[in-house]
Amino acid sequence: MFSQPTAVPLALTPASVTDRLNAVPLSGAQLAAALKVLAMLPSTHRNDPRSQATVLQAYAHDAGFAEDAVAGAALHARVTALAKWTTAHDPLRQSDAEAVVEAAARHPLVDTAGGIGFEGAAFQEMILFIEELP
Repeated sequence: MFSQPTAVPLALTPASVTDRLNAVPLSGAQLAAALKVLAMLPSTHRNDPRSQATVLQAYAHDAGFAEDAVAGAALHARVTALAKWTTAHDPLRQSDAEAVVEAAARHPLVDTAGGIGFEGAAFQEMILFIEELP
């Protein structure tokens, strides 16, 4: 009558988490919309990871992502990775904003010493490549 539930691993390895986050297809427009959602948070909650995760989860659900739980986490990981990269590599925000967001939506996340993020030099190369597209 009912099918047997599949076993859920008790703990995921960091690589498997990163792989799952990278498996969520995102567009630059979707990531830009997620950034706008975060910008609408009250200033007292804007830097709170739980508040960010909650509104991004709601956005993923409302946007119709098939696996909205994973999509919300992927959006949060990419936004966080983008913030880390910007702080370290482009604090004056001299890069083209559209190219940066498009790169953040598409570039693979990696495990870094500071958590999940973007590999700095390769991410910068992708931004420059996107900037040069017609």
